[in-house]
Amino acid sequence: MNRRIIPVLLAVVLAAVGTGAVLLYLRSADDRAVAGKQARTVLVADKPIPAGTSGRAVRDKGYVRQVRMPAETLPADALGQLGPDLDALVTTAAVQRGQLLLRPMFGSSVAGGGLAIPDGQLAITARVKSSVFGPASVRAGTRVAIFYTYTPVDDKRRNVVSGSGLEKGRNVNSVTRLLMTDVEVISVGPAPKEGDAVSGLAGAGGGKAQDELSVTFGLNQLDAERLAHAVALGGELNVGLLGDSSDVEPDAGVDNRSLFG
Repeated sequence: MNRRIIPVLLAVVLAAVGTGAVLLYLRSADDRAVAGKQARTVLVADKPIPAGTSGRAVRDKGYVRQVRMPAETLPADALGQLGPDLDALVTTAAVQRGQLLLRPMFGSSVAGGGLAIPDGQLAITARVKSSVFGPASVRAGTRVAIFYTYTPVDDKRRNVVSGSGLEKGRNVNSVTRLLMTDVEVISVGPAPKEGDAVSGLAGAGGGKAQDELSVTFGLNQLDAERLAHAVALGGELNVGLLGDSSDVEPDAGVDNRSLFG
């Protein structure tokens, strides 16, 4: 019996020693990774954080963990702790597990409205065409480019919107251009039917509600004014989803004559 117990005990001891050695190696690897570099303690999501979660809940309900990372690799707004100043703020979009927590991820919650507005911005709603994208693709937290299709005053003044809405006809020229980019979507829903009340702005162009979405954007004052003015002049809004490497720059756009190059 003793001869059987000794090998078992030896195996247990060896396993414990091996586990300790692995943990020691991993810790030393982390130390080597930041050796010679200034390190910072930052917060990383330990599990998915739903949009609208308060800073207090993120801190107190185990949503995050602390990690040490080289300071030179971190953005300036990376959070090292969740202080009382974030308790009443909420996450403006869902945060995925493993994602670094940044200060701009938290914004004010609109009482009774269910919206989380990024700090320093305001929420403004407009209709956008949904022929390609639906609510499953364009959702809260998505960053988009906004394109505007309009009728210019004349061919010599393509930069001036006519103000007569999006005119269509055999001899009518229209233009589509980038209006603004890197815009955060706050919420998405179906466009109201004709005659229904809607908070924010209704889109122009007379499109059918089933072909449109009601999208709320987070914008600064100047961009909100630009969007409101574009809607008031008539025309159609489209959005393009942005990826990490999307290359979007203002240009002259396209019109009926240059559509095919």
